[in-house]
Amino acid sequence: MIARRIVILFCVLASACQADTSPPTIPVPTSTLPPETPVPSPTGRDTVTPVATVPASSVELEGAELPPGFSLIKFAGLYHPTAFAFDSMGSMYVTSQDGNVYLLEDTNMDGRADSQVTFSTGYYFPLGVTVHEPTGDVYVSHQGKVTVLADTDGDRRADVQETLVDDLPYDIHMNNNLKFGPDSWLYIGVGSACKSCEDTDPRSATIMRFDIETGEGEIYARGLRNAFDIAFHPESGELFATDNGRDDLGMDVPFEELNHIVENGDYGYPYCWNEQDEAGCENTIPAVAFFEAHSSADGLDFYDGDGFPAEYRGNAFVTIFGSWLKPNVQTGIQRVILSPSGNTYIGEASWFVRFPAGVMPLPLLFGPDDTLYVGDYVNDAIYQIRYGRP
Repeated sequence: MIARRIVILFCVLASACQADTSPPTIPVPTSTLPPETPVPSPTGRDTVTPVATVPASSVELEGAELPPGFSLIKFAGLYHPTAFAFDSMGSMYVTSQDGNVYLLEDTNMDGRADSQVTFSTGYYFPLGVTVHEPTGDVYVSHQGKVTVLADTDGDRRADVQETLVDDLPYDIHMNNNLKFGPDSWLYIGVGSACKSCEDTDPRSATIMRFDIETGEGEIYARGLRNAFDIAFHPESGELFATDNGRDDLGMDVPFEELNHIVENGDYGYPYCWNEQDEAGCENTIPAVAFFEAHSSADGLDFYDGDGFPAEYRGNAFVTIFGSWLKPNVQTGIQRVILSPSGNTYIGEASWFVRFPAGVMPLPLLFGPDDTLYVGDYVNDAIYQIRYGRP
């Protein structure tokens, strides 16, 4: 049963069940810290421009490659993590492929979870979780449904469970991660019901949003084959989403995507991909950044803290999950620098973290402690990435 669930999820992620091919060469980011360079002084004597000191670091995953000064340690072991969320107290909610929602805490602030309880259980394919800050309610996305959980007696376990949505379309893909927008609506990616087709349900291959007071929903954007994660820019409040392209056009097309999502936008699926400059694609919106074809771009979040060097602020971070049938795909975390271009952006993507073979990252989220959390789905681990030693 466990092996079957692993294979099913790889297909749910859209591009994980592909034939073998070699990945294209992707430039490795260089250190963001300048070297010490002699600069002539006004007196003609050489002096040295002072530079920031790269902090000591620790990498507990053999073979992982990070920029200088960054540490990676194991935060927790947890079966097949699929999504993360934090509440106002810094507690971490994690959905797992075992059907549970777990609550993790690092009470002594050493970068490792020292408390883990089962917050709620009984969800089939839970792929999303978020917390409604005004109430502390926990929203879980699972196959065809969104469920609302509350802990009213403070025992760190949900004792109230209500259904917000129970009829979302699903088949080979389903409803994915979900986030609250600046407008207080609940946004969620809903995958296509097939690998490449015209879906019969107009809600498939979309991003939807819901009024949590009434349960009423609407399609916000369409033409997104499988938007696994969404995130709002910390300054502008604009919506972005990862998306995984169709898998019947060969091993080199289409690229996986990071999209800037606008209301009523059409992002091209199933007939338009990559630059979307073919006839019939004139009214569709191309991605702002691309990743290797069939590499499965999934977890997404923006950095808006002070713990990383300043040049990382406002950047998007995306997990590259890889492929079950394509083991030579480089997996890891891509960093995307966004530059304004008219009413949208141009993204420059490069590797932030490269993982060794066999590590397949899925969920990704920055925590209130100014560190980045990433879940290794196949190896049942959650890692914490920070600048300097933990």
